[in-house]
Order: sequence, then C-alpha cells, then structure tokens
Amino acid sequence: MAKKNKLSKKERFAGCMLGLALGDSLGYEVKGKSYKQIKKEYGKKGVMKPPKSKQAKSALISDETQLMLFTAHGILWTCATGGTTASDYTNSVFLALQQWLYTQTGNTASPTYDSILDSENAEYPCALLDLDALYKKRGPTRTLIQTLTSQTSMNYGRPGAHINDNKLFDCVPRTAPAGLFFSCDATLAFKTGCLFAAITHGNPTGYLAAGCFAAMIAYIIGGETIEKAALGCMKLLTDYEGYDEVYTAINRALELIEDEDTSPLTAVSELGTGNTADSALAIGIYCAAVHYDFESAVQLAANQDGNSDACAAIAGALKGAYLGYNALPPKWINEVQLTATIKEYALQLSRSAPKKI
Repeated sequence: MAKKNKLSKKERFAGCMLGLALGDSLGYEVKGKSYKQIKKEYGKKGVMKPPKSKQAKSALISDETQLMLFTAHGILWTCATGGTTASDYTNSVFLALQQWLYTQTGNTASPTYDSILDSENAEYPCALLDLDALYKKRGPTRTLIQTLTSQTSMNYGRPGAHINDNKLFDCVPRTAPAGLFFSCDATLAFKTGCLFAAITHGNPTGYLAAGCFAAMIAYIIGGETIEKAALGCMKLLTDYEGYDEVYTAINRALELIEDEDTSPLTAVSELGTGNTADSALAIGIYCAAVHYDFESAVQLAANQDGNSDACAAIAGALKGAYLGYNALPPKWINEVQLTATIKEYALQLSRSAPKKI
C-alpha cells in the first residue's frame, strides 16, 4: 500500500481538477466503443493520449468536465455572496447547473432564472458563459437534461425528497469541487457531494456514490492514500439508507486491488460498465490505486468496454489529487481544452476553501 504523499493544497487542487479533465479527454472519443474497437482504431495498446480534434485543434473535454467547472462556479458564487449553509451552497450549484443547461439547450428551465445569464445584473457573473468551448454538446444523458429542464421553481431533488430514481454515472465526476472545497472535513464533503448529486439523481446509489467521491478527494487532500480514503467512505456510508450497492462496489474494488491473480483488464470488466454511479466509482478507485503513475491509471480506465470518459475522469481526479499537479503529463495539459481555465478555478477554490469548519 502506498505511503502518504505530502503536497501543498494548491498542488492537489490543481492535480485533481486537471486530472479529471485529462482523464475525461482521454476517454471521451472512445466512450461507448468496445475495447476491441478501441484497439482496432488506436493500436494494440488502445488509446494512450487524449485524441486531438482536427476541428478544435485540441483534445476535447466532455460534459463531465463542463459540469465540474459549473459546480466549482456554484461554490465560489456562494462564497462571494456570503452564504454559509448547506442550502446556500446547493442553491448556488443548482443555479450554476441551470447556467450549464443554457449552454446546452439555449434555455434555462424558467424565465425566472434568466438574470443569472446577464453579467451586468447577475448576483455573481459567470465567466464560463463567455467560453465558446462550453457551449459544445458532448453527449450529456437525456435524463440529466430532462431533469434540469423540469426544475422550474427551485424544485430540485434532495436526499430526503427524491426527484426520480436516477443512478447514472454523471452525478459523480461533477462533485469533485465539493471534495476539494470541504477538504478540511471529509464527512461534510460527503454530505455536500450527496446534496449536489441529489439535485438531479434521486436514487441513493447515485448520490451516495457522488458523496463518496467527494469524501475520497477530501481524505486524499488531507494526505490519505486512495485505499484508505475508500475505506473511510465505507464507514461513512453505513449511516445512510440505500448504501448497499455503493458499499459493495467499493469493497470489491479494494479486493481486486489486492488480488494479484486477476489482470487489471479483467478486474475493470468485473466491476461493471461504469454506466451506473456505483460501478463508475469502483472502476475509478481501482484504476487510480492499482497503478502508481497517472498515465497508466487513466489509460486503464479509458481502455475498456464501458463508460470510458466518466471512469477515466474519476480515476484522473483521484490520482491527480494524490500525486499533485506536477505529476500530470505536461503535453496533455498543453493539448486539452480549457486547462488554463480549469487551473484558475482550482486556484480560486484553494484560496476560498475553509481551513476548518
């Protein structure tokens, strides 16, 4: 088991958010393809670096990174306007997700939200709305779009008031900023990650997996290993109803990390496709822990039959938080979309994050 790794908060925040984006970009172009198809297109080792788009002349990010950025914006919005409660943060993140919805559909759920689009009248102007790359449609799930579109009067979901039975993967990566911002308290990071995910995902497997992801990041920022962070989350889970699927998935990932007789490719396949939140989290944990270097971790998560971008994004965030910004491949950083913006948001979060609660 790896030893604790001492790095500055600034290095870990940047490593986490950029690690997520790099993993996302690596897996985006091969999402939905079988491992056999990936090898046929990219060679016998599969996709090894984020593929560059000829049109954009850079490697593309998907909606996983877009949503992470808007979640970070929501947290900073709360800080800027003096909010302090869980409800304050969740309200702002909900409105930030409405801003993201506008970039994808041209509308928010209701005209009552339209002031958040006006940089002159908005309570906290959103610089992300000025970036053309964030208006590109990168295949968000229909369920996510439909759910956000239906929330016309701040009637978003909460862990105690489920809005649907959604447990798809896409609530997990976006909660990374919650783990970073509340890294001084993993239990609070867990609760906040659950709140942010439950806005759109009503099944406990969905929002509890997202809470675990946020809490794992908080534990790692605090100096824990990936494996110990996962164990810490398993303890947190047992206080919540409906935790079984997430608990079982994490436990199996940890078992496979220690199983030297099972090949990494077989282990990833055994953990599922990554289409549900629990399997995406388990694959991300396994890939981040079973390889020491960043590239190998996200390459394993991307080169599979399942949900390549979400799994590689989760693995990249965990590995990036653990190893820090300087362990990320510089060439990838230079070629992937919006890395300067992502780094700036990571810096703002590191400066705004409370040292204690």
